[in-house]
Amino acid sequence: MAGLSAAWRLSEGQWRDRFESITLYQRGWRLGGKGASSRGEHDRIEEHGLHIWLGSYENAFALLRECYAELDREHTDPGCPIRTWDQALVPSEELGMADRFGDDWLIWSGKFSRTPELPGEPGATGRELTVVEFAGRTLRLLLDFAESLSATSGRDLSLSASPTPESADWIAAVRRATLATLAALIEPRTAEAAAAGFLTEALDAVREALDYERRPEHKRMWLLMSLLAATARGLIADRLITDPAGFRAINDEEYSAWLLRHGADADVLDFPLIRGMYDMVFGYEDGDFARPAFAAGIAVLLTGIALFQYKGAFFWKMTAGMGDVIIAPIYQALRRRGVRFEFFHRVDALHLDAHRHCIDAITIGRQVELADGVDTYDPLIPASGLPVFPAVPRYEQLKATTELADTESHFSPRADTETRVLCRGTDFDHVVLAASLGMVELVAAELIADRPEWKEMTAHVRTVATQSFQLWLRPTESALGWHRPGVTTSGYVSPFDTWASMGQTLWAEHWPESDEPQTVAYFCGALDAQWPTTGEPADYVATQRKQVLANAVDYLNRHVGMYLPGAVTEGGFSWGLLAGAGRRQGAAALETQHVSVNVDPSDRYVLSLPGSDKYRLRPDESGYDNLVLAGDWTDSGMNAGCIEAAVISGLQAANALLGYGRYHRIRGFYMP
Repeated sequence: MAGLSAAWRLSEGQWRDRFESITLYQRGWRLGGKGASSRGEHDRIEEHGLHIWLGSYENAFALLRECYAELDREHTDPGCPIRTWDQALVPSEELGMADRFGDDWLIWSGKFSRTPELPGEPGATGRELTVVEFAGRTLRLLLDFAESLSATSGRDLSLSASPTPESADWIAAVRRATLATLAALIEPRTAEAAAAGFLTEALDAVREALDYERRPEHKRMWLLMSLLAATARGLIADRLITDPAGFRAINDEEYSAWLLRHGADADVLDFPLIRGMYDMVFGYEDGDFARPAFAAGIAVLLTGIALFQYKGAFFWKMTAGMGDVIIAPIYQALRRRGVRFEFFHRVDALHLDAHRHCIDAITIGRQVELADGVDTYDPLIPASGLPVFPAVPRYEQLKATTELADTESHFSPRADTETRVLCRGTDFDHVVLAASLGMVELVAAELIADRPEWKEMTAHVRTVATQSFQLWLRPTESALGWHRPGVTTSGYVSPFDTWASMGQTLWAEHWPESDEPQTVAYFCGALDAQWPTTGEPADYVATQRKQVLANAVDYLNRHVGMYLPGAVTEGGFSWGLLAGAGRRQGAAALETQHVSVNVDPSDRYVLSLPGSDKYRLRPDESGYDNLVLAGDWTDSGMNAGCIEAAVISGLQAANALLGYGRYHRIRGFYMP
């Protein structure tokens, strides 16, 4: 997505006045990287994992809206079922968190209110979320929750701010403490006293008043207030209000440790919102769920952006595959602009010139030859009028007759038709390196050996493998015991801690009437699968896939019943409910669904580990004259693995090549 975003900005307007050509080189036959999806049997949508956009993704939405406006499918392709951006993504405000209470698991259901704004509005600029604004909004939330407790105290709560409740007004205590903390924003010299003193005393009184041990809703309320209070205390006591580094000043500290240092209740670490946050960013070092790791500054920043800056809805879900409604339209628009695409071209190495000042050559493995008479590979096929990527290459356009499905994998045998060497001055002048971080280690070996900052970046900025699976079930969600369609949940048991109801995509698939699913569910989580590997790569991939299948079977037999009780019996999961599984059981039945094992270097997810942020390179600081960087692994300001970070980085890379400032037409930049 970062590479496509860079190409989008580079190809605007009369771009040939500046460049002779713009070419994207792509391994295999699909675009989109970790966001690529395709259509399999029955036109079913097959993703790398769960892809949901936040309503705060201003730059990503702006690009997508520009793309759909430019395509103008209402006039150019009126038969297409998705013609506008708001048909491609729809609001989804339903959220569920898995809440552990004693030995039981409960669903904490919630809904984020809709807002009148829409993300990515033309002409809007967005603005940065400052530490001051974050602190003020946090304290406002704290007051709101305290007052909501006060409003219910006459019905089911007995609340007091002191051992003598008849003479105490606990809500007034919270209000006074909050106002004192707000005053610290204006007078930082009183910050530590205000943050450490008043809030602690007032909230301890609230804690004593709640029926914490027996009432899960009371426990949630307290932990939420404790979380907000610790965050407000930390922002002020650590002097982030005036620190020129802003949120980055605490990125060397782990988020959970930072919360505890500022007085959060120890149980906050098991609070569903905290666990859900780690799950959403796969924040587990080496995929080990016992080692949660998330840089504190990034965690606080992302929380604030998501909570305080979303537009329309907290979540927006795609109405078909990401490849269908995001990647394919961008590809079509870029092609119309005259951008060239070279599919089946695997970048193997970047080579420096003799002075080590610039990229002088690029080695590329050409994976297949096009058939006679085919000048340009067309990757898309129609599915009910919607242009989509197929699950296998379009063999009618290729000379090869052998199976090419593995051309997307770094681990596949390299039976290339030829090795191409692109030369500076002949084939290219400027290079945008838009590979994922795992691939950077492979293709940029000369750069890593040449410059210590490249070596440090690849050593300290880490990635993690992920695993996911999709299920298609014949009964409706309500028949299976779930009555909140469209929900997204997180915070549940590993390794598939996140689940989403994705019924909004079923219209786009075409199943036999006798086996038609009414429910589709996506599950995902981190995977402990290290890279680089030892031994034969193909064997390693097969071993990891076998492990993921075992993980998924165990999860379905033991845990999915909390969400879909009608899908399990005393003997475990009811495999006969799966569409397309026939009479298969266990792993054999699961193999008929879609399972994604993302261990390939190109598919791994970039982490935001404590202490790693300072090693990221900005898109404009490769250190080489003709090279810029694009990816969610760069220092774009939003330094976390997400579509918005990728888009921001791609736009910044293009700005560097075009001679613009880093923030040129970037909405809500987050760099001090």
